[in-house]
Amino acid sequence: MLKSMTGFGRGEAVGQGWHVKVEMKSVNHRYLDLTARIGRDYTQLEETIRRIVQKRLARGRVEVSVFVEELEPMERTVKVNMPLLRGYLQALEQVQSELPVKQDLTIDHVLTLPVFEQEDPAVDWENLALLTEEAVTAAIGELEQMRALEGAQLHEDLAAKLDYVSQLVDTIEEAAPHVVEAYRARLRERLKELLDGTSLTEERFLAEVAIFADKSGIDEEIVRFHSHLKQFARAMDSGEPVGRKLDFLLQEMNREINTIGAKANSIDIANAVVEIKSVLEKIREQVQNIE
Repeated sequence: MLKSMTGFGRGEAVGQGWHVKVEMKSVNHRYLDLTARIGRDYTQLEETIRRIVQKRLARGRVEVSVFVEELEPMERTVKVNMPLLRGYLQALEQVQSELPVKQDLTIDHVLTLPVFEQEDPAVDWENLALLTEEAVTAAIGELEQMRALEGAQLHEDLAAKLDYVSQLVDTIEEAAPHVVEAYRARLRERLKELLDGTSLTEERFLAEVAIFADKSGIDEEIVRFHSHLKQFARAMDSGEPVGRKLDFLLQEMNREINTIGAKANSIDIANAVVEIKSVLEKIREQVQNIE
């Protein structure tokens, strides 16, 4: 069945003092375009996210937002940058010696100086990556379920439109032989009026009709169009990502129907061609959102 490229999913995982929440949304795109939004302290997890998404999705603009919460805050070590602090103290002593500043240096002054550095505790990246994988997998499961549901609706709509197009092509195929017959009758009547009393051989008349039949013949285009319709239907039922293939087949169908419209000298065929082109455009709009 077909899959849409539009979807949304959430997932979360808790363990070892961490809570990981993931939100994922996707829209249509020609290729897979993945953006991972994650705090700069946890960018190391991006590779895990990309690996899972690239394995499960073939196309779409996918945005993944990851929220990492530390449930049990770990102790941080704070150190003083002593060389920097000595530099500040020397500078202050110089100021006091050269300017009339009479104030003793206290601990309050030291605390205002940017000499304190925080050392974050070691993170168990392997465990955090497993939690992230669990949350991303849950989110992508929901997203795929939504994409499959919309894809089923698209499949139903496209199948109905394809059936209608097939009926219109059958109408054109039935009308095509009558075009030549009608031309033959009109030509004979016109020549009878113009050449009354003159000699026109039957061979010459038949040659003119044959030339017209060759120029207006649409048998090959109709055969190819039916072939494209069958390939389109098989692709929809393949279960594979076929959006780009369907788009290509639509281009070929448009090419054939344009040729039919240009060659067929019939108002009935022309009306059918206009209707087919209108339906193909609606199909093309739907196909743009198929994975």
